This record gives sequence, structure tokens and C-alpha cells, in this order.
Amino acid sequence: MTKIKTKGVRGRIAHEIYTYCAFWIAVSSLPALALSYVVVRVSKHLWIKLLSSRYPHLEFIRTDTIRSLLDTHRNQGIINVLLCIKGSHNVEQIRNELYEHVIERRDKDGGLMFPRLRHCLVSCWGNYAWDAHVPFRRENHFIVSNAVYRGRPVSDSNIQDYVSEIISKYFPSDQPPWQYIVIPCISPDPKYYILVRVHHMLLSGTNSINIGDLLLIEQLKPEERRTTQHAQASPLNKLFPTPKAIPELWEKMNETMSNVWNEFISEYDPVESPRASKTLPGAFHVAGLLLVSAASAIRELKKKKSSEGTEHATTPTSYIRVVRQECKRRNLTMPKLILSPLVTADPRKWPRLTLSAAFSTARAFLKLPFTLKDELTAIREFKLTGHVKQTNTITWKYAELAQTLMNATLEAWRCAVEVYRAPAELWSDTVGADDGNRHLLQTVSLCGRKVVSWSRPIPRSSIERSGRALGVSATDVALYAATDAIRAVFDSAQGDTPNYVLTTARAAPEEFLFTFAEGDGKEYKKSHAGGMICLSLPIGATPRRIASLISEACTAQKALSGAWALQARCGALTRSVPSPLARLTLNLLSRRYAVSYAEINAPPDAALRTTVWGQTVDHIVYWRPPQANISLSLTVIQYSDTVRLAVMADARLSPTHTVPAQRWPVAVEQLIAKVNTEIARIAARANIPEGELHAVTSETKDISVSQSYSSETTLKPPTAESLSPPPTRKSLT
Repeated sequence: MTKIKTKGVRGRIAHEIYTYCAFWIAVSSLPALALSYVVVRVSKHLWIKLLSSRYPHLEFIRTDTIRSLLDTHRNQGIINVLLCIKGSHNVEQIRNELYEHVIERRDKDGGLMFPRLRHCLVSCWGNYAWDAHVPFRRENHFIVSNAVYRGRPVSDSNIQDYVSEIISKYFPSDQPPWQYIVIPCISPDPKYYILVRVHHMLLSGTNSINIGDLLLIEQLKPEERRTTQHAQASPLNKLFPTPKAIPELWEKMNETMSNVWNEFISEYDPVESPRASKTLPGAFHVAGLLLVSAASAIRELKKKKSSEGTEHATTPTSYIRVVRQECKRRNLTMPKLILSPLVTADPRKWPRLTLSAAFSTARAFLKLPFTLKDELTAIREFKLTGHVKQTNTITWKYAELAQTLMNATLEAWRCAVEVYRAPAELWSDTVGADDGNRHLLQTVSLCGRKVVSWSRPIPRSSIERSGRALGVSATDVALYAATDAIRAVFDSAQGDTPNYVLTTARAAPEEFLFTFAEGDGKEYKKSHAGGMICLSLPIGATPRRIASLISEACTAQKALSGAWALQARCGALTRSVPSPLARLTLNLLSRRYAVSYAEINAPPDAALRTTVWGQTVDHIVYWRPPQANISLSLTVIQYSDTVRLAVMADARLSPTHTVPAQRWPVAVEQLIAKVNTEIARIAARANIPEGELHAVTSETKDISVSQSYSSETTLKPPTAESLSPPPTRKSLT
């Protein structure tokens, strides 16, 4: 929106015309998209059915995901998590916990909860399938390392190289694609590492497992799960607003309809109210009994279906039979059905009904002035205080519902505006974004194997304190240091440093990693599968410029983040678009957005977690595997009171992949040192005691950082423009 304001009148008019044309082009393509959805679903079903008949021993996976579309034999999506655990390792205890809680875990019916852990993943004619007819040996998956790397014991000095070499290897093709590796380590303080490696196909679909099940970390109660709701909350957690008024209106309507239905049943259903059967039913009473019987029949069929556990569809014959049974329960016979019109049109009722109607009309006419006065008073009270005291008014009964309806209408209108602007913004933020000069991370020839590294920890309080001093969030500080680390990659490779790098960014809470699949774990993980935005990160930008870029992207890219969240939760893209077209599009886009950035956020007062066997987890490192043409994946992990950067890169970038992990903490510490120096200088000028320096951080919003990471100059107050504008993008449309 900021860019639109700076374009002037002609620019805004051109943008509106572009938005209008993009919207109608998208609307015109909806029939083709609907046809494509039908064709894709039918052809996928027929193709899987053909393959199943040809290979009956395989169970083919029917649902595609983004990662399964991008998977190749050389470039697999393997999730890797490293736990550093305090204390000495007891191999037998760890093995027993893994067998009991994961491998041998049973569901309520007595079957294996995670049978896929015993199945081999194969690819047949471009489709993944599970092969259950392979021998499963536990010792192939629970591995205790010999703790020797290139003739030297594994210690803190070579643990990164050792873990990187393990991750660079593929899974054996004849075994289920997961490993649980215990790595002893020589250290002054007793500790050891656990490396969990799992293929992404084990984490999706039916009988899937959560990564938290393999981590075996003690679970929090559902009411203890919290997101980072504080002043320094990551802006990547708020990519699109959650509707409030529309769900509230839906809940109120359901409550109102439930009350009306209960009153209707108490009036007409003789099963619930015996007084309803004392007289012969009229036509309206018979219609009510038929409606109640039909609804009760549906409820009975659902109850029977759930109790028997069958999935057979309800036939019209069975439904009519149950409706007859319900009518018989209510003593609704054929003679009563025939006589009901005569009961309703009985002439003996006319005089009484006429007198009753005349009396009610006269009474309402006489009370009309007092009723109007009460209604006006109630409306005035509701407008001033939001509450109504007159319980006999229509306002008291429906004012809150009317207000909710108005808020829901406004919310629906804002959603409609976002939908209208979505096609233009979606194109501009992805295909239409200018990638500038092509750089090393876009042009490197990928081999598919992965190498990893991770940074030393940085105190989380220092990052948040610096963010408060600069008026930005901890995400902006971390991403600022990430841009500095990316520049160090280009410098170490002696290549040209581009002006900016196209990057995808997303965030997730730490419970996304730790929660078990049992209970509501899968639903929690799916509901917290957030969206994604695309950033054009300037190399050497200040934290404020990074904050401006993220704020603008979160505002302008709601369509992209919503579409990505929709795909993550229900597979909207992969169900509607043919697989070859989706695969081609994603490969082209990933060639431009060659860097991915992610965050694992934790509450500000999060404590150290413990394993199910009672030992404390010192720190955790999580790597998101880059796929397609993405060559570098950066993940910032908040755990307890520390923050780390995890780096996963294609093996062709080795040994440069260690540079970001080394440079990132240095850049953060330099920024923290400059901010602390400036805070001390401001406090000295204002004669603030040294013990009260912590209060200055909330008043030093005018600190800016030099763009040169090698510069040691002091911080200077900003210019008149508080937010640095993002780099100008050339429009390809």
C-alpha cells in the first residue's frame, strides 16, 4: 500500500486498472480450474486404481503435497532434528522408550498407531507407495554411533562436521525412511546428542506420525500451549488476520436455531412432551411431527453408523424405514394424517380464534406508544453502554445479534476486497517480482545431497532488548543478521554480491515440533501450519529497513500467505492443478527464490524441556530441507532463553555453508554492542544512573544502525524518514 501512495494519481489509476483486469482474468479461469479439479481427481483415481491392480502388494499414496511433487531420487525431503541432552546416555532406556512410545504404540482398537514406520517407501511410475512386505529390523533404525570421526573422538569441536556427514547420506532404499541416531560426545559437562531423521512422507497422510513423537519430549497440556503474544511477537505469525465476527455470528445463529428447535420439539413432539398427544393433531401439527421424525431418523442412522464403525452409504429405502419407525414412536398413523386437514378447518374453532385475534390486536395498539418508548430507550442505552436493561424489548433480544451481524458484514466486505486484489498481488509478489542480478545461489548446479551447520547460541534477552531500542522486533534483528550472513557467503565465494536476494519466509511455534500425533496433536499441527511471504531482502540493509520490508510484505501478501496456508491444511493447489504443471511452476519459482527463511518461535518465558525418560534438553537444532532449486535454507530457532541459526545447503556449496552459521552471531553481537554503546551514551548525557539503563531501551526508538557491517562507527540518530523504503522492483507485467 505504501508503494501505491507514492505513485501519484496516474500510478494509482494504472494499479486499479491492473487489479481489475487481473481479477476478471482470474474469474474467467475459474471454470477451467473447476474442470481441471474434476479431471485431476478422476484421472488420479483411475491411475492409482490401475497401478494398484498392476502392483497389488503396494499401497499407493493418493494425496500429493508440495514436497512430494518436488521430490526426486537425488533431492529428497528429509526432516532432520538434533537434540543435545544433558547427562550420560543410557542406551537401553532410550531404546525402550522409543519402542514403547513410537514403534510398538497401539491405538484404541489394538492396532499399530504408526504402521508406516515398518513400511518401505518406493516410487512406482512417478507415484509414491508403501511396501509392507519388507522385513523390519529395529537395529537398522535405532543406531548408536561409535563416537569416532576421522580418527578423533566426537566432541564440541567436530560435532558439526560429524552430523553434516551423516545428513549428507541418503536412506537405504530397502528400509523404512527414518533413523534415530544416538551420538555420544566427549565434553567437560556430560551430554550426548540424538539425531532424528525422517522422510516427509511419514509426516503426512493416513497413519502419519508427528516429528514430536520421535523427539520423545514431555508434552504440555493443551491449555499450556501458548504462542508468542507479547510486544516482540514475530510479524511472520500475523500474516493474515483470523476472522472473529463471522465465527461469532455462526455460533450465535447455531445457538438461536438450537433454542428454536428445542422449543419446537417441546411443543409438537409427544416423545418429549406428552401433552402434545392429548388432542387430535391438525395439519400444521402433523407437518411438525413429520419434520421431527425425519430429523430423528438422520440422528439414529448416524448413531448406528458410528457405533458399528461401517462406512456404507445410507440408502433411501433404509432412511424411509427409519422415518416410519420414528412416526410410529410418535403415534402418527395414517388416519391421523388423513383427518389433520379436517381438524385444522373445524368451524367450531373460528369464533374463538376471531375473538382472540381481535383482542390481541387491540391490546397491541393500546400498548404501542409504551412499546416504542421502551424500544427507543433500549436503543439509546445499547448505544451508550452496550447493555440493555429492559428485558421486554426486541432490542434486548436481538441487539447483540444485530451488532454481530453488522461486524460480520464488514468483515466479509474486507475479505471480499482482499479476494478482489488477490490475483494482482499474487502475480506481482511471485512471478512479477524482479530478481535483479543473478547470483551464485541461483546459478549453482545442485547435486541434491545436503550439508548442515549451526551457530553458537545468542542470548534471547539481548536480541529483544536491541529490538526494543531500535523499534523493531526480534525477527527483524535476526533477519538483518541473516542478510549479513548471506553477504558473507558471496564474499567467501569471491562472487559478485547482488543488491538484494529473493527469499521466502515463514514462522511456526515450538509446539509445532514437540507435539505428539495422539489426541489433538495432528489438528494442532495442521491449524498452526501458517502461510508464507516473499521478501526482496537488500544486502546490507538496516534492521529498520528489514522491518519496513516485512511489514509491507505482510500487508500486501495476504493472498499469497492465505493460499499457502490453504495448501498446507487441505492441499488446495495439488488437488486442483495437474501435477506436471504444478511441478514446473514450483521449480521455476524456486530458481528465483533460492533462499528460504523460517523461524521456530517460543514464548518469552519458555523453560528447558525434558525427555520422556527424565533428562533435560540443552538445545535443539531443526533443519527444513531445501527442495527443487532452493540452495540455502536458514532456520532461526528460539529455545528457552537462547536463539540459534541452523543452516542447510546443497553439498555443492560446501564448505561455504559454514559461513552463515559463523557470521550470523557475530552480526547480532555487533548490533547489540552498538545499541548498548548508544544507550550508555544517551544515558550519560541525560545523567541517568547506571542501574536504570534498562529503562532507556523503551525511549531510544531513534537509534539507527550503519549499513556496513565492518563499520565500527557509533550509532547516529535517524533522518526525518523513520522507515527506510524497500528497494524498487521492476514490474514484469
